Amino acid sequence: MATGADLEADGDAHAYLGTLQAVDHRQLCIHPDGKVLTLPLIYLPDIVLFPGDDLPLRLLSDSTLGGIRALLSTEGVLLAVLTPHQTGTQYGSTVRIERLHVEDRSARMTGAARQRFRLKKRLRAEPTASILWGQVEILPQDRAQPVPFDSLRWHREDQQAEQPRQHRKRSLRRLRGRQFPAYWGRSVYALYDANVLVQKIQNMLLSNIHGDWFRKPRVEGASEDGGGEEGDDKSSLVHYLALPSDRQDPNLFAYWVAGNLPLDTSQRLELLGMNSTVRILRREIELLGQVEEDIFCSMCGSFLATTREIFSMTARGAAGGTFVNPGGHVFQVLTLREVYFAHVFVAMDRSTEDTWFPGYAWSITHCNSCYQHLGWRFDRVDSTRLPTTFFGFRRAALTRSRESRQLHSRPLGLDGYDTDDYGESVASTEDNASSDSEEMPLLLSTE
Repeated sequence: MATGADLEADGDAHAYLGTLQAVDHRQLCIHPDGKVLTLPLIYLPDIVLFPGDDLPLRLLSDSTLGGIRALLSTEGVLLAVLTPHQTGTQYGSTVRIERLHVEDRSARMTGAARQRFRLKKRLRAEPTASILWGQVEILPQDRAQPVPFDSLRWHREDQQAEQPRQHRKRSLRRLRGRQFPAYWGRSVYALYDANVLVQKIQNMLLSNIHGDWFRKPRVEGASEDGGGEEGDDKSSLVHYLALPSDRQDPNLFAYWVAGNLPLDTSQRLELLGMNSTVRILRREIELLGQVEEDIFCSMCGSFLATTREIFSMTARGAAGGTFVNPGGHVFQVLTLREVYFAHVFVAMDRSTEDTWFPGYAWSITHCNSCYQHLGWRFDRVDSTRLPTTFFGFRRAALTRSRESRQLHSRPLGLDGYDTDDYGESVASTEDNASSDSEEMPLLLSTE
């Protein structure tokens, strides 16, 4: 996940989209909790955005382009993005368009997720409508608050720890009758102390294999002197892990972790629907403790790789990212150093056209057992790049449990799944369903 500063520092994160012009924002993009807005709905299969995430888009439909032009000129630049086929309450994030370029028959843009929302009502669309609209309610966020009497109570406990054992027993008997600033023990308060929870997640991510997930990529021949081994180690980390917990914003940290952990769509939606930062942090600790070593194909359960192979290929130190191909399909990708080649088929054709990673050529990869589209293999064409080869697999094509594979997949194509070509255009839809029928992704129509 990227903050506004991250996006500014990493302005070429979507250089494959070409030159984009900054959008003049004339309206507010941050709204008060509980406010109901009427916004255009953007359905993106298997895409879950958290506040701070960036989103690249390509629009190929003439009707959609007309609607977007009207939106930019009259209503502002705020979209409501959510994944289709949610059961129960439907959650998503508002996205403000930041950069844009419109041509005769297409548009390219990038945006940033701002606030979480709950879809209240999908408005009935006219047959000639170019954009779906809906009423969304901005969700509140119970921001983490300091724990009362924290420093005083911790100071007394530290003092008691230094006292002799017998003296501590006598002190304990005397204190039983007194009113103490904090009745509950330190371990109980730690469950609700956001800084303690942030530090625990930092320690978990920096231990064992997790630390490499969020290290910024190196360039071959780059100097490693100037800060010592420990300094270099810190400088290569994303700032969410390099800065101590007491200097972090727990709310931004919680969203960053939620957007970057190797979770499936249902788990990401679970976190998106939580209104309490402390609840999110505690749930993330549980999910980190459940991270399995192996990664499987979500369709057939074939073993593909281990979590030890996850690493970062972005300047922001994120293990993957959100990208869009020339056909308008949006993918959330997990980057891996190595995979189990016996279960991965790599196409022979390679191309540098529209590559998401400058200096690399891409090839399509499929599961060797069920032929599900897994993602892409990237081979360097610039000798200064490291590593020489890596893989970018679709998060939707992966699962961390062999038993959770998709036994009955839905038809491919209309929802942007499993394209046979990285650059394949989206087939035109034959559905004439009204807005009250099954949700249809707005950006996938080419008519």
